[in-house]
Amino acid sequence: MNVLWDLDGTIIDSWPTLVQSFIRISGKKLDPHEVLPVLKDGTAYEKFDVSPNKITDFRQMEATFKHHEKPLFPYVRNILEQNNVNVLVTHRNRHSTEELLEYWNLTSYFEEVICPEFDGFSLKPHPESYEYLHRRYHIDIAIGDQDTDLIPAKQIGISTCAFRNPNAYADFAIDCYSKFDFEI
Repeated sequence: MNVLWDLDGTIIDSWPTLVQSFIRISGKKLDPHEVLPVLKDGTAYEKFDVSPNKITDFRQMEATFKHHEKPLFPYVRNILEQNNVNVLVTHRNRHSTEELLEYWNLTSYFEEVICPEFDGFSLKPHPESYEYLHRRYHIDIAIGDQDTDLIPAKQIGISTCAFRNPNAYADFAIDCYSKFDFEI
Protein backbone atom coordinates (compact mmCIF):
# COMPACT_ATOMS: atom_id res chain seq x y z
CA MET A 1 0.00 0.00 0.00
CA ASN A 2 1.18 3.53 -0.79
CA VAL A 3 0.14 5.98 1.92
CA LEU A 4 0.21 9.76 2.16
CA TRP A 5 0.39 10.86 5.80
CA ASP A 6 -0.09 14.01 7.83
CA LEU A 7 2.28 14.37 10.82
CA ASP A 8 0.74 16.34 13.72
CA GLY A 9 -2.22 14.54 15.22
CA THR A 10 -1.83 11.64 12.80
CA ILE A 11 1.59 10.07 13.40
CA ILE A 12 2.68 12.14 16.37
CA ASP A 13 0.40 13.19 19.23
CA SER A 14 1.53 16.80 19.22
CA TRP A 15 -1.79 18.61 19.59
CA PRO A 16 -1.35 19.00 23.37
CA THR A 17 1.95 20.85 22.88
CA LEU A 18 0.53 22.89 20.01
CA VAL A 19 -2.45 23.95 22.14
CA GLN A 20 -0.23 24.89 25.09
CA SER A 21 2.04 26.87 22.77
CA PHE A 22 -0.89 28.83 21.39
CA ILE A 23 -2.22 29.56 24.87
CA ARG A 24 1.19 30.81 25.99
CA ILE A 25 1.73 33.13 23.02
CA SER A 26 -1.83 34.46 23.32
CA GLY A 27 -1.06 35.86 26.76
CA LYS A 28 -4.61 34.94 27.79
CA LYS A 29 -6.20 32.38 30.09
CA LEU A 30 -7.78 30.06 27.55
CA ASP A 31 -9.47 26.70 27.93
CA PRO A 32 -7.44 24.05 26.02
CA HIS A 33 -10.68 22.30 25.05
CA GLU A 34 -11.85 25.49 23.34
CA VAL A 35 -8.49 26.12 21.68
CA LEU A 36 -8.00 22.68 20.11
CA PRO A 37 -10.83 22.69 17.54
CA VAL A 38 -10.17 26.25 16.38
CA LEU A 39 -6.43 25.67 16.22
CA LYS A 40 -7.15 22.62 14.06
CA ASP A 41 -9.46 24.51 11.71
CA GLY A 42 -7.16 27.52 11.45
CA THR A 43 -9.43 30.09 13.08
CA ALA A 44 -7.75 30.33 16.51
CA TYR A 45 -5.96 33.61 15.83
CA GLU A 46 -9.24 35.28 14.82
CA LYS A 47 -11.40 33.71 17.52
CA PHE A 48 -9.07 34.64 20.37
CA ASP A 49 -7.95 37.96 18.87
CA VAL A 50 -4.29 36.99 18.61
CA SER A 51 -2.22 38.71 15.94
CA PRO A 52 -1.29 36.38 13.06
CA ASN A 53 2.16 37.98 13.33
CA LYS A 54 2.65 35.74 16.37
CA ILE A 55 3.00 32.61 14.19
CA THR A 56 6.80 32.81 14.58
CA ASP A 57 6.41 33.06 18.36
CA PHE A 58 4.01 30.09 18.22
CA ARG A 59 6.52 27.94 16.33
CA GLN A 60 9.35 28.96 18.66
CA MET A 61 7.23 28.20 21.72
CA GLU A 62 6.22 24.78 20.37
CA ALA A 63 9.88 23.99 19.70
CA THR A 64 10.63 24.42 23.43
CA PHE A 65 8.66 21.26 24.20
CA LYS A 66 10.81 18.13 24.29
CA HIS A 67 10.31 15.54 21.58
CA HIS A 68 9.22 12.92 24.11
CA GLU A 69 6.28 15.22 24.91
CA LYS A 70 5.10 14.57 21.32
CA PRO A 71 4.76 10.77 21.34
CA LEU A 72 3.99 8.44 18.49
CA PHE A 73 0.48 7.09 18.36
CA PRO A 74 0.32 3.40 19.30
CA TYR A 75 0.75 0.96 16.40
CA VAL A 76 1.60 3.67 13.85
CA ARG A 77 5.09 2.24 13.35
CA ASN A 78 3.51 -1.14 12.47
CA ILE A 79 1.52 0.51 9.67
CA LEU A 80 4.56 2.40 8.38
CA GLU A 81 6.60 -0.81 8.32
CA GLN A 82 4.01 -2.73 6.31
CA ASN A 83 3.43 -0.15 3.58
CA ASN A 84 5.24 -0.22 0.25
CA VAL A 85 5.55 3.58 0.20
CA ASN A 86 5.00 6.28 2.82
CA VAL A 87 5.07 9.98 2.00
CA LEU A 88 4.34 12.92 4.28
CA VAL A 89 2.80 16.37 3.83
CA THR A 90 2.91 18.61 6.90
CA HIS A 91 2.53 22.30 7.69
CA ARG A 92 5.31 21.92 10.26
CA ASN A 93 8.60 23.51 9.19
CA ARG A 94 11.35 21.37 7.65
CA HIS A 95 13.78 21.54 10.57
CA SER A 96 11.18 20.60 13.19
CA THR A 97 9.77 17.82 10.99
CA GLU A 98 13.18 16.27 10.42
CA GLU A 99 14.03 16.49 14.13
CA LEU A 100 10.83 14.68 15.13
CA LEU A 101 11.23 12.00 12.48
CA GLU A 102 14.83 11.41 13.52
CA TYR A 103 13.99 11.38 17.23
CA TRP A 104 11.33 8.70 16.68
CA ASN A 105 13.50 6.80 14.15
CA LEU A 106 10.93 7.28 11.39
CA THR A 107 13.05 8.96 8.71
CA SER A 108 13.78 5.73 6.83
CA TYR A 109 10.07 4.97 6.43
CA PHE A 110 9.42 7.98 4.19
CA GLU A 111 10.22 8.19 0.51
CA GLU A 112 9.49 11.91 0.51
CA VAL A 113 8.54 14.59 3.03
CA ILE A 114 6.91 17.82 1.92
CA CYS A 115 6.65 20.92 4.09
CA PRO A 116 4.63 22.99 1.58
CA GLU A 117 5.48 26.56 2.48
CA PHE A 118 9.16 25.58 2.61
CA ASP A 119 9.19 23.34 -0.48
CA GLY A 120 7.38 25.67 -2.88
CA PHE A 121 3.94 24.05 -2.68
CA SER A 122 0.70 25.68 -1.59
CA LEU A 123 -0.55 24.88 1.91
CA LYS A 124 -3.21 22.22 2.46
CA PRO A 125 -6.05 21.99 1.53
CA HIS A 126 -4.69 23.07 -1.86
CA PRO A 127 -4.13 19.75 -3.71
CA GLU A 128 -0.83 20.70 -5.38
CA SER A 129 1.51 18.65 -3.16
CA TYR A 130 -0.90 15.70 -3.16
CA GLU A 131 -1.12 15.76 -6.96
CA TYR A 132 2.69 15.74 -7.20
CA LEU A 133 3.02 12.81 -4.77
CA HIS A 134 0.17 10.87 -6.41
CA ARG A 135 1.78 11.21 -9.86
CA ARG A 136 5.11 10.08 -8.45
CA TYR A 137 4.04 7.29 -6.04
CA HIS A 138 0.47 6.27 -7.04
CA ILE A 139 -0.99 6.89 -3.59
CA ASP A 140 -3.70 4.46 -2.42
CA ILE A 141 -4.89 6.35 0.66
CA ALA A 142 -4.30 9.58 2.58
CA ILE A 143 -4.45 9.51 6.38
CA GLY A 144 -5.01 12.63 8.47
CA ASP A 145 -6.77 14.01 11.49
CA GLN A 146 -8.20 17.17 9.91
CA ASP A 147 -10.39 18.13 6.98
CA THR A 148 -7.42 19.93 5.41
CA ASP A 149 -5.55 16.60 5.26
CA LEU A 150 -8.40 14.80 3.50
CA ILE A 151 -9.92 17.46 1.21
CA PRO A 152 -7.03 17.50 -1.27
CA ALA A 153 -7.01 13.71 -1.47
CA LYS A 154 -10.74 13.63 -2.20
CA GLN A 155 -10.32 16.32 -4.85
CA ILE A 156 -7.90 14.16 -6.83
CA GLY A 157 -9.60 10.80 -6.25
CA ILE A 158 -7.48 9.27 -3.48
CA SER A 159 -9.23 7.28 -0.72
CA THR A 160 -9.14 8.91 2.69
CA CYS A 161 -8.87 7.73 6.27
CA ALA A 162 -9.69 10.04 9.16
CA PHE A 163 -7.69 9.37 12.31
CA ARG A 164 -9.38 10.14 15.64
CA ASN A 165 -11.65 12.69 14.02
CA PRO A 166 -14.37 11.26 11.73
CA ASN A 167 -15.54 13.75 9.14
CA ALA A 168 -17.42 14.14 5.88
CA TYR A 169 -14.28 13.85 3.74
CA ALA A 170 -13.30 10.44 5.10
CA ASP A 171 -13.96 7.17 3.31
CA PHE A 172 -12.84 5.40 6.49
CA ALA A 173 -12.34 6.48 10.10
CA ILE A 174 -10.28 4.84 12.83
CA ASP A 175 -9.41 5.84 16.36
CA CYS A 176 -6.45 3.47 16.77
CA TYR A 177 -3.97 2.11 14.24
CA SER A 178 -4.54 -1.40 15.57
CA LYS A 179 -7.84 -1.14 13.65
CA PHE A 180 -6.25 -0.15 10.35
CA ASP A 181 -7.29 -2.56 7.60
CA PHE A 182 -4.41 -3.27 5.24
CA GLU A 183 -6.84 -4.29 2.50
CA ILE A 184 -8.36 -0.80 2.11
